[in-house]
Amino acid sequence: MSPVIPASWSESTLSERHIRILDAAERVFARAGFHAATMQDVAAEAGMSPGNLYRYFSSKDAIIAGMSERDRSLIAEDFGSLHPQNGALLDQLEALGRKHLVEQPREKAVICLQIWAEAARNPEMASMCADLDGTVMQGLAAAIAEAKANGELPERLDEHRFLLAVSMMADGYFCRRGMDPAFDDRFAAETLFDAMRLLAQTMLLPEAKA
Repeated sequence: MSPVIPASWSESTLSERHIRILDAAERVFARAGFHAATMQDVAAEAGMSPGNLYRYFSSKDAIIAGMSERDRSLIAEDFGSLHPQNGALLDQLEALGRKHLVEQPREKAVICLQIWAEAARNPEMASMCADLDGTVMQGLAAAIAEAKANGELPERLDEHRFLLAVSMMADGYFCRRGMDPAFDDRFAAETLFDAMRLLAQTMLLPEAKA
């Protein structure tokens, strides 16, 4: 068994055992943190022996890499499916926002905070975060360009600033949800989506001079 999930793998191609281990690791890391958690903890959560766990993942770093790649593959699939035939772009973005920000368990946000903290001092983790962000931005940039071309979004929309603003709001949402158990995630999500729609109409490039 490969100790690290290949970059071409997605949720649909993972074995049942890999999925079980990754799900168990997410629960353990959310409870104890990356550094305090051990491979033995993950093995116990997954219902297997430590020796068997090492057949699938050689270390905690390999598990974290597997978690990150699984998330990247799922996000790439979702944002790659943005298309005018599926409805208005902002409606599609709101649906994806609900899926990834609201419908996921709070533990996802807790783990995200840990990953960002680790990325501040771990170049490999920082690279994984950059790859994930790049996957999202690539899918969004293509969809926004098409929406501008077909008249759904303003032609002068400053898509660079728009994408930066929306991504920072989403990151802030994750931070608040991860650190505050009383956070009203539904109300905050509605606020974020309303702000996204407003920015899409008002964050414009200067008019070209005659």
